[in-house]
Amino acid sequence: MRKETDVIIVGAGPAGIGVALAFEKLPGIKYAILESHQVGESFRRWPAQTRFITPSFHSNPFGLADLNAVSEFSSPAIFAGAEHLSGEQYANYLLFIARQHALPVVSGCRVQQVTPVKEGGFVLTSEQGELHTRFLVWATGEYQFPELAPFPGAQWCCHYAQVPGWQRFEAPDYTVIGGYESGIDAAVNLIKLGRRVRLLTRKSTWDPLGPYDPSLSLSPYSRERLYAAVDTGRLDIVFGADIVQVETRRAGGYRIHAADGRYWDDAQAPILGTGFRKGGGAQQIAELWQWTAEGRIALTDNDESTVVPGLFLAGPQVRHHDRIYCFIYKFRQRFGVIGLSIGQRLGLDTEALESGSGAWGPFGNSDCCEGCQC
Repeated sequence: MRKETDVIIVGAGPAGIGVALAFEKLPGIKYAILESHQVGESFRRWPAQTRFITPSFHSNPFGLADLNAVSEFSSPAIFAGAEHLSGEQYANYLLFIARQHALPVVSGCRVQQVTPVKEGGFVLTSEQGELHTRFLVWATGEYQFPELAPFPGAQWCCHYAQVPGWQRFEAPDYTVIGGYESGIDAAVNLIKLGRRVRLLTRKSTWDPLGPYDPSLSLSPYSRERLYAAVDTGRLDIVFGADIVQVETRRAGGYRIHAADGRYWDDAQAPILGTGFRKGGGAQQIAELWQWTAEGRIALTDNDESTVVPGLFLAGPQVRHHDRIYCFIYKFRQRFGVIGLSIGQRLGLDTEALESGSGAWGPFGNSDCCEGCQC
């Protein structure tokens, strides 16, 4: 691995691999992808039963990319022979893409510290020594950064991201806290195993009259499975449950408290479907970003830090005004934005990116996702 390079990408998930593929269209660029574990690590940590909520389908011959693809002409559906891929299947798809394109991935290289250089660029302290780069792309995702402390006593609970598989949950009854994707997925999979589930949620996230953007409401895939779980008679949904504390009981078990004074007792540790830390892995270098009052990262139109020039963000944490890029088919629209910006500053030939060649439309379409019209 070069100790000095043009660009370093931190993270080898869909965002990191996708940005690298944009760089591959810039002749002469020198870059590396640093991954603390292996390609697609976050997906390899999913519960074994978890599946993509966005379907994969091979429509490339008709000019429409697979929703979960990171390159214009590949298809996770064709690679895995599945419509809703498991985490392991998708991680292997990413590894296949990285190998096919001979991407410069350096595995087992955790970044321990990032120091901006006054004259421009960055010094990275890593497990494989000190590295120097002119530009830095942070693509560390969210899954490995769960929200483990949403309220006092959360340490007694088991977070969705800490579950390797649901078979080990052998008790007859469980309580799940959270009514969005991870909470619903936990409840659905437990019910498939014959368990009874109490689901505590502030409100319905599957109201068909609500927003249709799956970034804000439950996906059709999860709604369908939820309705089937309700039909079993083993799912009790409690609305208006704003959980503020979990405590252990002297007699054993746990008591779950809501803000309105209600409480529920359970012999088993509650399961948290409370999502992930705002900013995800970008919190690792929190001081290098500007944070909004809502806890989001402020970015330039080119997805660059407004505090430190040369630092770019790629992945589900990217937001622009009311546009939420938290699905692969959304945030992949930004790969070319970053590639074009860096390529131009390096004085490279950016024609391949500027031409907008790509099955899902012009790279860097700033209007993408407005009103969820991707």
